[in-house]
Amino acid sequence: MEASSDRSQPVSQPPLYDLIILGASGFTGKYVIREALKFLNVPSSPLKSLALAGRNPAKLAQTLKWASHPDHPPPIPILTAETADPASLHHLCSQSKLILNCVGPFRLHGEPVVAACAETGCDYLDICGEPEFMERMEVKYHEKAMETGSLVISACGFDSVPAELGWMFNSKQWVGPAAPNQIEAYLSLESEKRIVGNFGTYESAVLGVANAEQLVELRRSRPKRARPAIPGPFPPKGPIIDHQKEIGLWAVKLPSADSIVVRRTLATLTENPRGLPGLDESLEQIEKREAFWSTIKPAHFGVKLGSKTLLGIFRFIAVGMFIGLLGSNAIGRWLLLKFPSFFSLGWFRKKGPSEDEVRSASFKMWFVGRGFSDMNVSRDKSKT
Repeated sequence: MEASSDRSQPVSQPPLYDLIILGASGFTGKYVIREALKFLNVPSSPLKSLALAGRNPAKLAQTLKWASHPDHPPPIPILTAETADPASLHHLCSQSKLILNCVGPFRLHGEPVVAACAETGCDYLDICGEPEFMERMEVKYHEKAMETGSLVISACGFDSVPAELGWMFNSKQWVGPAAPNQIEAYLSLESEKRIVGNFGTYESAVLGVANAEQLVELRRSRPKRARPAIPGPFPPKGPIIDHQKEIGLWAVKLPSADSIVVRRTLATLTENPRGLPGLDESLEQIEKREAFWSTIKPAHFGVKLGSKTLLGIFRFIAVGMFIGLLGSNAIGRWLLLKFPSFFSLGWFRKKGPSEDEVRSASFKMWFVGRGFSDMNVSRDKSKT
């Protein structure tokens, strides 16, 4: 159903919805809806009200029907909003406590949504894995978000929740005086059929190469952030292809957002050793926050993409070379985006994976830590 909009409603009134999913009819958005419905009006869940938003109400209704199958679609309001229409986004934000943005690539479509949330005080989450976008939004809207009380958080999906949780878990296993020097994540994509990725992910990677220089310039323009005190020397680069016999994987470095997100968390933790305070925290909440973050130990972090065979690794390298070489110029980007299946060796296609391919796909991440038995003696025997 489509909700009627009353733009005369005062912004000061309590939000109508706990959550609005924006861009819900896209490839990722439809799976977000399906997961959200599992928590809607469940007694133990705080999610009591939900709305969907996007450019095409009819398509959103079809997506809701798909996500609800085999049940009938629940009576969830469907709202119209476009990232090219700031007024529609402001009105959207005035109706919700939280906007979950699924409209990507975020470097093309994400900023108006962040701006609207920061200006209205609505909280914002997205599933972005684009470092340049995340850092640029922090530069432009941090002060405004602080002023209005808007909490803006990116990378709340595959990028980079598993990596950051795994890094924190590994870090907490090192009991003093032992301390980690390096934690590496090994990612393995698995499927009973074939691995096929969403075109949006591929497009974001191509545009990431195109905007690499902008990210460098952005970082140069900002004050250097605090660096964590990590015991021991900087880890050696190691071989291009790594063989982890314990987990049965060959691996190669993956230039993903995960490493950048973890490094930003480490910088924030270095500047705020007790963690970032929340709004109106109770004494008990303060004690829990400080106790938790005191157990997290800094370490150099990296991610590697793994395969059970060397052939798989060579395919990873080939695709990376295609994107790296062609993504830096306009003609190359046109070729990459016009023929994704060819240049990704079949891993990405415009129509995305089929339902069977999605259902059969999974991933595993191993977190391997190396460090010292005594953090005060960096030359102690390395511990893994």
